[in-house]
Amino acid sequence: MAKVYDAPSGILEKLTLDTHVLIWYMEGIKLNSRQIELIDKARNENALFVSAISIWEISMLAGKGKLACSVSLSEWINSILSIPGLNIIDLSIPVLVESCNLPNYEHRDPADRLIIASTRSINSHLMTFDQKIIDYANHGYVKIINAH
Repeated sequence: MAKVYDAPSGILEKLTLDTHVLIWYMEGIKLNSRQIELIDKARNENALFVSAISIWEISMLAGKGKLACSVSLSEWINSILSIPGLNIIDLSIPVLVESCNLPNYEHRDPADRLIIASTRSINSHLMTFDQKIIDYANHGYVKIINAH
C-alpha cells in the first residue's frame, strides 16, 4: 500500500521539496494554500530540506534557458540558500551509492534518483508532482506528501 503522508491528519517531521516544487515556492506559483502552509510550517520548524542536486538542476535549467529568473542565477540561488529553516541534504557517499541501488526503480534520471535517495537518507517525506516518483511511492519505497 502507498506510504503517502496525508498532510491534514498527521505530524510531519521532515519535508523535502522536489526541484520543481522549490522553484514554484520561490516564484509563488502553482502551489495551493495548503501546500504553501505545509512548506512554511516545515520551514518554521527547521525541518525543510532540499537535495543539493536541486541546486545543480536549477543551474542546468537556467543554463539551458528553461528557467527565467528576475535576478541573476547566483542571486536567485543565494536567496534559496538563505531561506530560514531550509536545510541542504549533501550528496554524501551513502546518498550517491543508494541513488544507484534504489529498489525496483527503473527511471534513469539521475537527479530524480538523487532526490529520492536524499529523501530516504533523512527519513523525510517528499513533496513532488512527478508521476514517476509518485508511482514509486505507491509501492512503498519513498514517503510523499498528499497535500491537495
